[in-house]
Amino acid sequence: MSDSVRVLHVDDEPGFAEMAGEFLEREDDRIEVVTAADASDGCAILAEDDVDCVVSDFDMPEKNGIEFLEAVREEYPDLPFILFTGKGSEEVASDAISAGATDYLQKEAGTEQYTILANRVLNYVDTARANAHRQRQLDAIEAAKEGISILDADGEFMYVNEAYADLYGYEADDLVGEHWRILYPDGAVSRVEDEILPHVGEVGAWSGQTTGLRADGETFVEDHTLAQTENDELVCTVRDVTQDRERGQALAALHDAATDLEAADTEDEVYEILVDAAEDILDFDLVAVDIHEGDALVQAAWSLDADTEGYWEVTPLDEDTFATRSYRRQETIVADDLREYEITPADPDYRSALTTPISDIGTFQAVSREPEAFDATDRELAELLAGHAREALTRLESERRLRERTAELERQNQRLEEFATIVSHDLRAPLNVASGRLELAREDGDSESLAAVADALDRMETLIEDTLTLAREGRAVTDRERVDVAPVAEQCWERVGGESATLAVADEFAVRGDRDRLQQVFENLLRNAVEHGSTAPENAQRSADVTVRVGALADGSGFYVEDDGSGIPTEERDDVFEYGFTTSDDGTGFGLAIVEEIADAHGWTVEVTDSEDGGARFEFTGVELAEGVDAVQ
Repeated sequence: MSDSVRVLHVDDEPGFAEMAGEFLEREDDRIEVVTAADASDGCAILAEDDVDCVVSDFDMPEKNGIEFLEAVREEYPDLPFILFTGKGSEEVASDAISAGATDYLQKEAGTEQYTILANRVLNYVDTARANAHRQRQLDAIEAAKEGISILDADGEFMYVNEAYADLYGYEADDLVGEHWRILYPDGAVSRVEDEILPHVGEVGAWSGQTTGLRADGETFVEDHTLAQTENDELVCTVRDVTQDRERGQALAALHDAATDLEAADTEDEVYEILVDAAEDILDFDLVAVDIHEGDALVQAAWSLDADTEGYWEVTPLDEDTFATRSYRRQETIVADDLREYEITPADPDYRSALTTPISDIGTFQAVSREPEAFDATDRELAELLAGHAREALTRLESERRLRERTAELERQNQRLEEFATIVSHDLRAPLNVASGRLELAREDGDSESLAAVADALDRMETLIEDTLTLAREGRAVTDRERVDVAPVAEQCWERVGGESATLAVADEFAVRGDRDRLQQVFENLLRNAVEHGSTAPENAQRSADVTVRVGALADGSGFYVEDDGSGIPTEERDDVFEYGFTTSDDGTGFGLAIVEEIADAHGWTVEVTDSEDGGARFEFTGVELAEGVDAVQ
């Protein structure tokens, strides 16, 4: 199964459709968006291409969003469909859900709505794919879940599946051999005989609504489909309209619960919303949420008594329970009668259970004291609710990690700043004293020894400057701006380039980063090429006429700085970024170390390799380019 998610966005404002598509694709690189300007174009795309989810506006010419939804449902009954509109209302939302919309989302100002929309799309596509996978595996069983019967030419039942019999309150065997009239009140029988059956005889099929009669005398409205076979048998399928209506209402309520989950600030708030929604919307009596901690599932929220009697507070993962099975297998488990299983429930009065995983976070479980309390609709809605909770908990975990990372970076920056202050004050003070004493001594007469002392003090000053630079440039970059690379490289070249050396900027591009530190990178690399001939001593005389090139990497992942010198020997490439590594007698060995520190501070990676001309090439990857790359004319 492909991880990519293809979304069809239908909106009569092409500019908005394209912009929304760009935001969705930025939210998750699995998302690919194709656009259509109206329902007709949307239907054409659906007929030709594979689409995982439809996002549609409501107010459109020719067909509005509801009409487009109805057309989609005729051909693709299970395709996730989200109505995303700026002119909606409660009535539109209700109509959309009743017509089979997966969800309804109001357009708002700002970009946060696209994060919500992307989460909904991924959630519904994941659920649809899981359902489709289960459908393929258990096709025969799923077919049996539908109310299906076969009647002979005399109108008597030849075959009735369990779902069909359950709908009318009978056992399947009790209906076989009976006439279909026992399932309809007197007023409905005449309509079937006078209108529906003659129509089937003429065209071979009929679909519509009829009134069914249950064994206990209760009547209900049913969606009814009849198809005639070559042997004059009738294949009949039925669905309870009331149940479908209740499902639509539950979906509308789950939409509100999903919005609350997306706004939750803590894990406990997510658990509370999850339990409340299960009780109020799904009408589950006993609900619990367990979270994976260590080697166990630990109770995080529940709707049981305060003392949690009747539910395990901690369940080791190596124990065999429905919760641990569901978590390990990452699949929903429905147990119609717990007494038929070897697993002992926490309360012997529990008769049925529904357990669904919340990804690798934990499990959501509902239990009932009635057997067969959970049907296919309960399963679908529980999985949908658990999916919303999973997205909310994943978001909170990402936000927590970001806060911790930010705090750690601030502490790291503070430590580096303190170190720089110590170096600047505690080392410079005695160095200044030594320099002053040297000048006094030279007033009484100079010598080779005093000259050597002066050289040593100058080198100490250079080392202090490089150490301060290393400490300060190693601080993590938290504030980034657009930096055009070509002007920065050219400004640095004015300071370090030799008379016969050449700088060639191959591409015009910009990155997001710290301008001052990027300037330090180019100054160090350009100086390294000009003064040291790419760190190779044998190239020292060629360094004056070296050519240095700057450009963007072909795959768009970053940029490079290369020269045509003699390059860096392979055995030295692991050492060139180490503090103090130098091939020059008067070098400090900090230049390339500072380059790597600045790259790390940006979250980039720098590596050294060979240029096409055999010189040194420094490649920076993981770089966020501000926009496209243009070749220099």
